[in-house]
Order: sequence, then C-alpha cells, then structure tokens
Amino acid sequence: MRDTVSLDPKCRYGKTEERWGNLLLPEGAAEVDTRFTFEGEGDTAYRVSRVNAFPQDAGKRLYYYLRTEGNPNNS
Repeated sequence: MRDTVSLDPKCRYGKTEERWGNLLLPEGAAEVDTRFTFEGEGDTAYRVSRVNAFPQDAGKRLYYYLRTEGNPNNS
C-alpha cells in the first residue's frame, strides 16, 4: 500500500472539479502516482496522473490529479 500525503487545498490551481484538478507545487514536490488528500477535507484520496512544466515559473510544476474512487477516468 502506498503512503498518502496531506496537501494544503490552497495549492489547487485553475479550474478544478469534483473528480479532477490541478495542483501548482514546486518541482519535485510530487510525481506520477503520488496519492494525497487535502487537509481538512475528509478522507477523499486523489492520485497525480501527469506532471507538466509551468512556463510562468521554471521552479514549479503543474500536477494533474484524479480522485481515486468512483472516478471512471482514473485509469
């Protein structure tokens, strides 16, 4: 079983939905398959599925995530 980290919900970036969204974090803060929850928002778990460059700041990355349960797009 993988460890699950807790992230500040303020790291959400741009458009987000119930099942997916983006995080803006420093480079190396997460990687594909990092599992996390948002602090203070219950036990709903998410998984990072893509890591993209963030052109506005070379030291940051845009991490695309999906909810791990009840999400038909979580492949």
